[in-house]
Amino acid sequence: MLHHLVQLLSSEFKLRDLGDVHYFLDIEVQSTGMGLMLRQHKYILDILTRAGMTSYKPVDTPVSPFKLAIQPDHPFSDHT
Repeated sequence: MLHHLVQLLSSEFKLRDLGDVHYFLDIEVQSTGMGLMLRQHKYILDILTRAGMTSYKPVDTPVSPFKLAIQPDHPFSDHT
């Protein structure tokens, strides 16, 4: 059925079969027994590398909520 679809499309459009997809639009595609698994691991690593943040340790929350003890009665001194 897939081969027939490709034949129909190639009769109307210029096509090239590149085989199985592995990386498309910054999304990694892995074929598993249950289907396809989509990941953005490489894309995230590229962003961290460009930002110079590859040596940073990961954390669940970037900022501890206990460090943000802002008193509502005292506004910020610099509003910018």
